[in-house]
Amino acid sequence: MPSRLLRHALAPVCTRLDTLAGRILALLIGMSFLLVLGAGLILQDERKERFEERNLAYLLDEVTTLVWLLQDASSDQRALIIARFSRTGDAIGLSDAPRLGLNWPWRHAVEHLIHHKLRSALGIDERAWVRVRVEINGHLAAEPSAKGELPVDKRTLGENIRTDDVKAIAICARLHDGRWVNFRTTRIDQPPPWAGKTLQLLGLLLIAVIGTGLLIARKTARSMADLAEAANRFGRGEDPPCLREHGPREVRETIRALNQMQDRLHRHLQDRSRLLAAVSHDLRTPITALRLRAEYIEDTDMRERTLATLGEMEAILSATLSFARDEAADETARSTDLAALVQSLVDDHLDLGGEVVYEGPERLIGRCRPVSLRRALSNLIDNAVKYGGGARVALSEEPSGRVSIRVDDEGSGIPDADLDKVFEPFFRLESSRSRETGGTGLGLSVARTIVHAHGGTLRLSNRREGGLCALIRLAE
Repeated sequence: MPSRLLRHALAPVCTRLDTLAGRILALLIGMSFLLVLGAGLILQDERKERFEERNLAYLLDEVTTLVWLLQDASSDQRALIIARFSRTGDAIGLSDAPRLGLNWPWRHAVEHLIHHKLRSALGIDERAWVRVRVEINGHLAAEPSAKGELPVDKRTLGENIRTDDVKAIAICARLHDGRWVNFRTTRIDQPPPWAGKTLQLLGLLLIAVIGTGLLIARKTARSMADLAEAANRFGRGEDPPCLREHGPREVRETIRALNQMQDRLHRHLQDRSRLLAAVSHDLRTPITALRLRAEYIEDTDMRERTLATLGEMEAILSATLSFARDEAADETARSTDLAALVQSLVDDHLDLGGEVVYEGPERLIGRCRPVSLRRALSNLIDNAVKYGGGARVALSEEPSGRVSIRVDDEGSGIPDADLDKVFEPFFRLESSRSRETGGTGLGLSVARTIVHAHGGTLRLSNRREGGLCALIRLAE
């Protein structure tokens, strides 16, 4: 249950991320976040190193100043100096022997670094007169390797200095009179956390990158959305204007190719329409001449049969030209009340004596070519009434936004092997669609052509309870 609620809550986000703009924005946000995080870690690490260097330099200055002041001071003055230098966390004292033994080779690079800098600052040449010990987590630093090698050589003494685990530093330095200064401090300041200004600057940088990425993503996606919309309209048979070439180079090239394809197909359709008009004119003229000559045939029976054949030829010619001309492409699509359109068709067939029932809403607005769609539906309802004894027309809107129109009848159906063949021009099922019952075998072909021009689909299927189902699904 919680996972289902989570999926339901994240569904709008996933839908937006599935777009081109969403994916580009998600990529930019992810990359920007990683870059800002990496830059922040680098800055914090650099800041930590600088702090540790300052911390160590402060310690060296304090010890160097203490030793120089104690060098030539009297006993009373030394006690006063030690008292002035002692602070919380420090332990300072004088003794005849050092409290630290010899500890080289060094256990830690910090010990070597402090020893080297103290000897240079105090001008002590003897290595044994300055001794350093670093305590890590309450223990002495790790021992050197089995070969006695230093953890860090002289060339990298200043590298990898970390005070996170250093708990105390003890230093012993020999004075000129042979006495030893023993200094131990636990005042190891840890590096401060993230700086507020640094975080603010990184946050502003991330917001700026995301804002810029959002503008770029939306601008890029807008050109792709325009291209998709133009392609959908063109696929539905509409004649959209040429798109303005904008966006990235690849998108501009795609838009240019779509405009060129649309222009070439438009010219092809115009040439085909002019050719069909010429063929129609050339064929109707001899048919009219034959009809006039048939009137002079003295045999009445022969004259009637000849005129009937000529009428059938003219009907076939008109249907063929209408199918080939694809009149649906010539009509402009517009918003239409599909419920009113279907109900008017049902009423027309009821007036003609057909058994037709409508199921659906009282009002449903959709974009279509009403004249051509009416013709396609009329062909389907005619077939259902003529060969199925009646029709039930159901109009509905699917959750996806597509409109479906279902025409059911209670006839004998169509063999499964012929469900696709009946859409072929002039194909007829001789058992039920003979020439005597009317029809030229173009009704379903014309209907499917019109539906395809709307960007939809038309499928036939046999119902389990008997009869045929014709399902139209129009594009969104």
